[in-house]
Amino acid sequence: MTIKHSTVIKAMKSNQVSMNFTVPLTPSFHQVAEKFRQQQLNPAKGEQVYRNTLAVLAVNFYCKCMGIPTNLEASDSWNPVLQSLADVADLELESLGKIECRPALAQSEWVEITQSVWENRIGYIIVEISASMKEAKLLGFTSRIATEELTIGELKSLENFLDCVHQLRENKPIHLSEWLRGICDRGWESVERILTPQTMELVWNVRDGKSSVKRGKVIDVTRGGDRVALVVGMKPTSTSEMDIWLEVYPTPEQSHLPPDLQVMVLDDDGVAVMQACARSTKNIQLNFSGEPGERFGIKIVLGNTSITEAFII
Repeated sequence: MTIKHSTVIKAMKSNQVSMNFTVPLTPSFHQVAEKFRQQQLNPAKGEQVYRNTLAVLAVNFYCKCMGIPTNLEASDSWNPVLQSLADVADLELESLGKIECRPALAQSEWVEITQSVWENRIGYIIVEISASMKEAKLLGFTSRIATEELTIGELKSLENFLDCVHQLRENKPIHLSEWLRGICDRGWESVERILTPQTMELVWNVRDGKSSVKRGKVIDVTRGGDRVALVVGMKPTSTSEMDIWLEVYPTPEQSHLPPDLQVMVLDDDGVAVMQACARSTKNIQLNFSGEPGERFGIKIVLGNTSITEAFII
């Protein structure tokens, strides 16, 4: 489901982005960057790694100030082998994902973002490195690139990055692989507890078995009290692939799903890759496959209300 992209961001100077954050590039920052540079045989590659490291450290400092836990050691940018193989400047945010920290020199008009860092990122922060290399300025944030050239004035402020972190915390991904080990997230119950015996007859029994697991959750889809039961299940089909299914049923007090209820499967970029809409429908069933570590979302929409559940296989 992952969609690959490649582009170059043109990052031009502008005073339109508010709430920049300046970080002093201390001697300890330069010591770490120099250590990584010395591990590179190619001088140009060493310089790239040096600036990437300073950008990552600057964003890491900002995250600490904002109370956002990070894990430098888990970042690709902290792996000497991956530093050599790719242009990476990622920072792992604990339990949330990776933020890409792209360095830009003072007065520079371009920031190159290679294809390899378009995947598995929750967003990008542009970091301007001063000519003296004594300070770094976090210029702004974007969660995705809509055009091949993006001016600094088009970046969102760092407040939007904090909002993104808050939303990710509120909608922490559910690790389906843990379900196979008997570890279930709060709010997800056995299907028998949320469905009537009559509705249970509709559940796809062909997926039952020792290696399969399914859990259900009742979701409020409107403030008026409309509710549906979401059932998610998985079953390994090989060592590298899982069969995933989702089913939406009415709750016991209803016989049919609410008319015009929409159910979507979202890829890692939030794009709908599968969807269905209820009419006079008793249930909706969608099936797809994925690999361990792959992310997807399930979005349920009714009228002006939408609920999204995030998952990691």
